[in-house]
Order: sequence, then structure tokens, then C-alpha cells
Amino acid sequence: RTALGSMGEEQSDVGPQPLEGEVRHAAARRKLVVSQEDILRLVQSFVSDDVNQPARVLFTRYLHRWDFFREPTWAADTKPNTRDRRDKIYSLLQVGEDFRSACEERIPPRVDAREPTLITDKHERWYGPDRRHGDFYWLAYKRYLRGNGWDESNINQLDRSTELVVERLEDPERRHIYQTKGLVVGYVQSGKTANFTGVIAKAADSGFRMFIVLGGTLNILRRQTQRRIDKDLLGREIIERDATDGRHDYSDDDDWAQFNSHNGLPSTQGSFDWSRLTGLNDEYRDLRRGIDALNFEREKLHRDRPFNHPSNLHRATARLLVIKKNGPVLRKLVKDLSRLKGVFDQVPTLIIDDESDQASVNTIAPTAAQVRDRTAINEQLIQLLKVLPRAQYVGYTATPFANVFVDPGDAEDLFPKDYILALERPDGYMGISDFHDTAPPRAGVLSNQEAFVRDVRGSDDEDRNLPAAIDAFVLGGALKLFRAATTPSVKVKHHTMLVHRSPKIVDHDQDKALVQTIYEQAGYRSGRGVTRLRRLFEQDFKRVSMAKEPELPFPGSFDLLHNALSDCLERVERTGTVRVINGSNVEDSPDFDRESVWSILVGGTKLSRGYTVEGLTVSYYRRRAENADTLMQMGRWFGYRKGYRDLVRLFIGRQEPGGRTGTVDLYAAFEAICLDEEEFRGKLRRYVEQDGITPKQVPPLVPSIYGRPTSRNKMFNAVLTAENLGGDWSESTLAPERVADVDANESAMRGGFGTLVFKEENLEATFADERISVRCKWAVADNAKLLKLYESFRWSTDLESSHKRVADYIAGRAMGVGSPGIARWLVLAPQVQTALGSWDGEVSRFGVVKRGRVMGGGSGVPRFKAYSDPKHRRLAEALAGTAQPSPLGMNKAATQLATVDQGVMLFYPCRDPDNDRPAGRVTMGFALHFPNNTKPKRAYFTVQDPLRSGAITVPTPG
Repeated sequence: RTALGSMGEEQSDVGPQPLEGEVRHAAARRKLVVSQEDILRLVQSFVSDDVNQPARVLFTRYLHRWDFFREPTWAADTKPNTRDRRDKIYSLLQVGEDFRSACEERIPPRVDAREPTLITDKHERWYGPDRRHGDFYWLAYKRYLRGNGWDESNINQLDRSTELVVERLEDPERRHIYQTKGLVVGYVQSGKTANFTGVIAKAADSGFRMFIVLGGTLNILRRQTQRRIDKDLLGREIIERDATDGRHDYSDDDDWAQFNSHNGLPSTQGSFDWSRLTGLNDEYRDLRRGIDALNFEREKLHRDRPFNHPSNLHRATARLLVIKKNGPVLRKLVKDLSRLKGVFDQVPTLIIDDESDQASVNTIAPTAAQVRDRTAINEQLIQLLKVLPRAQYVGYTATPFANVFVDPGDAEDLFPKDYILALERPDGYMGISDFHDTAPPRAGVLSNQEAFVRDVRGSDDEDRNLPAAIDAFVLGGALKLFRAATTPSVKVKHHTMLVHRSPKIVDHDQDKALVQTIYEQAGYRSGRGVTRLRRLFEQDFKRVSMAKEPELPFPGSFDLLHNALSDCLERVERTGTVRVINGSNVEDSPDFDRESVWSILVGGTKLSRGYTVEGLTVSYYRRRAENADTLMQMGRWFGYRKGYRDLVRLFIGRQEPGGRTGTVDLYAAFEAICLDEEEFRGKLRRYVEQDGITPKQVPPLVPSIYGRPTSRNKMFNAVLTAENLGGDWSESTLAPERVADVDANESAMRGGFGTLVFKEENLEATFADERISVRCKWAVADNAKLLKLYESFRWSTDLESSHKRVADYIAGRAMGVGSPGIARWLVLAPQVQTALGSWDGEVSRFGVVKRGRVMGGGSGVPRFKAYSDPKHRRLAEALAGTAQPSPLGMNKAATQLATVDQGVMLFYPCRDPDNDRPAGRVTMGFALHFPNNTKPKRAYFTVQDPLRSGAITVPTPG
């Protein structure tokens, strides 16, 4: 500990030093006589086989922190989380090859970890090392997370993302006043509360003294948020100080011993304390704790200086209010704050808006008379920002569509004018891409859909539907208990199942009765039920566990689950087999903080947005939603499933009533969102890296293939007029279903290929990590022929602007871009092993490939998941010079075709045998890859102001 401590504490920029030398110095300072063998043994303990060995745990913490450091002086310009950075660390530690090899095997660098994507306007950086000394609450929060099982890489990710937010707030010590408005975009159920708690900790340490957290629109969400901040950040000493008659909010909380502790009041340790103006059960009320609780003026040590002068600010008490987004509650708060005139212009305030796309956003469109009406909650938030002029606003959401469509021309509204931060997917998170397969799985590999998803068709009481889901819930609970009994590190407090079929309260009572009846008649204590569970164990759970989580304990036979199964049934029946969560059954809602919950939860709206269902293992979902953001928020099965991700099952409706085709495939609807979300995040990342776009230019990048990304009354107009597609891919999979359109595309492709001369040969490229060999038919086409083919093509939905931008780019008509510099097109048709026959293109015959289709999502627009294979794309990039293979390079045939000024078209005549629409027809699938160019910009935008006619061009930075 002493040796590593000499290389820098938590916030220090001091880096790695010669490891053996620092161990020797540490021993000498402690006057310990140690041999060379002792020192070597100690150094080797840093990379011990035992992950819990204290020296390895400590060394892992330092090593990952060095990996993640942003701009350390010792790193010689190496970037975070790269091979170059890790090699630099080894060099500075002066360790040998054996030590390096052990590190690479046991503590590998997170080379896949990306920086959060930050879209920002200019700001003055103030939150540097000189302002971070004495980060009392942030360091306490890090220690707390570490003690609760957070791994070091996730803590470092949290450190980095929260730093990016805090440094974009206005400096709390600055004399002039400026309000920032920002947005943090995470994933559903991915730890946004942990992130904004970290932001609160850092902001408080740096001088912010008033914190208002808007904890959703429901009491249950507000309580969850209050408890999390009390438990994780404020700690036991602050809460105990407010106790009455020895009792406080958490006196009977089973987890009280696990609350954070500072080993005494922080004010006795050179820091500051907190005043809680709301409690677990106490919503904010008029002057509930007296107006003095909000009177910062009395805390001035130097009356001749403003409150936010450093001499006054850093010993003052910080105030915390956690309130729900409710008009009357917000009105009371604004009223109280307004009575204390002349003080809040000096109080650095942070407003955290959780689920900021719900209720906060104004949904009333401006009138023709240029009057901006507002919804009640939006109006009160605007008033709150007016009465707190030094307040900084940060919205948090997983579905940012409503926020980015706020009118950017309305200076008073909540458009994130200063920054949008898109968080990276954290380690251990189980999200939408874990339940779907965006690329065909490799041969012999169990797909995500096969592993975790079970189709629901027909009535709920059919054996394969709700009864099968309840069986999976019972067996999953028994397996959790088996793991807890055999592995001390595995803790099991909650085990839950979700039934979400309807938003209507009357349906919930019926659902509860049905679930209760199925459970009682399942015969889990008799031969009939046990026989079913045994079959489920052998045919499903054993197979999935071995494929997805082979390192987790799993019983060798079903008979070993006898005691665990009895224990599971006893817990389920003791804690309430079925509970209804809605506005009419408040007493039925589980309190995950105060009790162990082993129940099946039935509900609607309260089981969506913001509500965390602890221990969720089985989900039974059949509810439709019109908008992508609403549907996405209902995915409660997303989240952290440490120690049981292989037991998670999603039972989801595949033919629910509604939609253009008469039924909606909910699994396909979620998959469509998955594809759109990846496209959206990818575009943000690409444009930030290459263009430095601003928040105003984000709305046009929101994909609309799935349907409306958010409610129509939340959307203002923004237009992406042109794109520089150099180095990019264009692959529209909106395949038509009308026979006339499919036939027209076949004719267009035959016409486009009519004069081409196709040859067939193996094209090979060797990269550092793989060798790709593809049998291809190929031909060369000029730019005019490719453009004519593209413009004649038909898709299943118009999306005219999107397809027009591609055509304009190919033709050299793109505003501000001009000629793309494409000398020719290489048409590649990979010939793969297939049983789907061939397609006759007149000049050549091409093999037909199998491609999965996404059907009926939301608006009912059909589409294929993807046409192109990742290996084929990589080969195409090498042939266009946008991706470089290793020095081993390409074979002769590929080398002769490669040139840096050609585009590549990957062509796939394809069918989906499982969804053959129209029957017997072949779909013309293709993807276009554009060569690089030297144009300075990536995108050109216009923004349409609803109060003015015409469009205003917003140029991208040069």
C-alpha cells in the first residue's frame, strides 16, 4: 500500500514509478529487513491468481486508474485505454516480460472502453486539479461503490463521465452569472442515478450549495431517489443528526448498516455537512422545516463578500431537496424561494432532472400569434430557473428524443443548449443488444434470441405462455439459491418476475387472478410440476448457462436443487406470490429497500419509466406503444444481472393486435429500436470526432425508421440538408413488400447490371486479428450508372430526405460538399454457401442469401436487420482504402482491385424464409461504402423555427 501510494493518491497526477524500487523504499521507510526473494514475492502478489488477494485488488485499482487518466503529464501523449498507454505504464513500472504477461492475462486493459460522446458549445474549463483538492464526498462515494462490488473500470468510467458534466457547469465561485443547460443520455436501467449522485458529490465538493433533484412524477420514484442519495452519498452521520427521539427515516431499515459512513460529521473533518429539506416520506411542503433552512445569508463568515466567495462558500452547509415533478409541489417551492429575495443570485445551485423527457418538456406548440404557452410543470421549471439565476440544469434520460426536439430558439425553455453527453454502455449491463442478434451468430454459437427470448402467441393461459414463464421464474429462483449456498460471494436478496400486459387498472386485477390460479395449479410440490421443471432444467437452463455463463456455478443434476426449490417456493409464498403495482394498490407495492421480495409483479405504467424492479429475472410483456421512447422505457428487463444473467428470460408478444398489418411483433419493435439507437449513437460519435457538432444540430440525426421517436407534440422541426459520406456506409434495409415494388427493384438491378462484365475469384485480406477470404463475383461500374440505379430504387417507406441525401452525395449535388471524388464503383456479390437457390441477373447468376427481417415494429414498417456481413464490410473497406490490412496485405486478385478513389457496392439478393413477403420473391439488398475525401465538414443543417417561416441555416464548425 505504501509503495503504490507513493505513485499518487486518488486524484493525483503522479504516475507509475519503478515498482521494485518503490517496494524497497517502502520497506526501508518502515525499517523492515526484507530479502530480494521477499520483494519479488510481494511484487508477484500484485498479479496473483486469486482475484481477492489484497495486493492484487489494490494494484488493479491503480492500474485501471492509470489506464483511464485523461491527460497525465507522465503519459507522453498516449490516449486513455489504449495499448500504447498500457505499454507506457509497464515501461514506467520497469517490470519484466513475465509480469507483463501475467497482467495482460489477469488485469487486461479496457481497450474497448470509449470516451463518452460529448456534443458541446464552447465553455471555459475551470474544474481542474487545483479545484479538486479535498474532494471529500466524491472520494467517500468512490470508496462506498468499491465496497459494494463496483469494479474499478466502471468506477473509472463514472469518474470520467461525471467530470465531463461538472466541468461544463458554471464555476460556482465566478462573479458573473450564466445558466448552463445540459443533457446526459444513458441506457435504460443502466445506472443514471449512480451517475448523477457522482455529479452531486463533485459539484458539492467544488462549491455548489443547493441541490434540487426532480425524481420522476410518482411518489415511489421520488422515494427511491431520496433513499439512494441518502444511502450512497450523505451517509449515516448526516441522517442521524436529524433524528427525533432517537429515530430517523431509516431506523427500521434492514440495510442501515450498509449506508455510507464518514466516521463522524464531515464538518469535524474539514469539510461541510448537509441539510435534508426532504426525507424518505416527507415531500417538500411550505416552510416545513422553516424558512431558515433556505436562508444562506446567515451562513456568511465575511459579510462584506458575496456568498459564493471562496471564504464563505466552502464551509457553508449544502441543501438537498428531492421532489417529484408535480405542479403544486413545484409551485410551493418556487413560492418559498421567491420570498428570500436578493440571496439566490449568489447561491450556486444544481438542478438534476431525472427522466427529463417526461413532464418537463413543453408540449404546447406556439400559436400563430407568436405566443409560447407552457404546460404546468414546464412553466414551474422555467420559474424555478428564474428565481435561482445561478442554477445549472442537467437532464438525465435514456430516451433523449423529446429533449433534443425542444425549440432551441426559446431561450427560457429546457433545450440542452450547452452540452449533450452520451454515456457509453457500462460493464456488466444487460441491454437491448443482449436480447437481439444484430448480426448472424457464428455457427455453433447460441444466439441471444435462442438463449433469452421466448415467443408469446395466443392466450395467456396456454402452457407455452404465462405458465411457462412462471415455471422459469420458480426454477430461476431455485438456481439463484443454489449459487448463494455454494458460492459465498453470491448474495440473493430479491427474485422477481414482471407481468406487463396492459396500462389499465381493471386488467391488472384480472392478471393477478390468472397468475395466482396458474401458480396454485402448477403442482410445484408434486410430481407433475417437478417433472416440468426437470425438463426445463435439462432442455433450456442447462444449455443456456453452459453457453452464456460457463463460469457461474450450475448444478450437475436437477436433483441437487431439491432444497433450493423448497426454499424458493417458501419465500415466494411468504412474501406474496403476486403483487399489483398501480395507483389503486399502493399498499401492494414492494419496498425493495426494507424487505426481501420474491414475487410476481403485475402492473402497467408504474412498472415502466424510472422504476427499478430489483432481482428481475423473468419478464412477460405484451403491451403496445406508439412511440419509440415510450416503448423503450418499458424494457424493465434491461439492467445489471450480476450472477444470474444466464437465468434471465423474456416472454414477449409476437402477434399483438394493432399496427398496419393487423398485428404487432413486439420483439421486432424492440429490435427496430435497437438498430436505430445504434445508428443514432454511431452518428453522434462520428460527427463529434470529425466535425464537433453542437447540440442544435442533433435533432436531425434522430432516426425515424421505427416511427415517431417521441410524441408529435414534443417535436419541433430541424433538418439535415446534406451529409459528407466519405468513409461511411449507407445500407437502407427498408425492403418493400408490394409485389410491384419488388419486381421494379429486380428490373432496376438487371438494368443496372446489364452492361457490366462480372468475374469470379477469391478475394483475401489479412488483418492483425483475422484473415478474410471471400468468393466474390465482381464488376466495375461508373458513378453515373450507380447513381441511376440508386435513384430508381424503391423502399417500403418514403424517407425521401434520407435517400435524397445519399443520391445528392453520389451525384455531387450535396450542399457544401460538391464532388465526392468517386472515380468508379466496385460491385461485389459475395457467393456464400446457401440453400436458397440463385437469382438470374441476365449477365450473371448470383447466389441468394438468407437474411432475417424485422416486421411490424410500431408503425408497421417492414425492414431487414442487415444485408451485409461484417467480414464482407471489412474486406470492402480494405479495397476502398478506408481500412488498412496488416503488412501481410491482400492476395493478388484483391490487390489489383484496390484503389483509394473507388466506392464499393456489396450486393445481396436475399430472402427471409421465415417471413417470405411477398412469397417467392427475391429482395435486392445492397450496401454502399464511400471512399474517403478531404472535405472539412461532415454535415450541413437547417433549423426550422415554428414561429417564423423559412429555415435558418446553422453551419457546422469548419
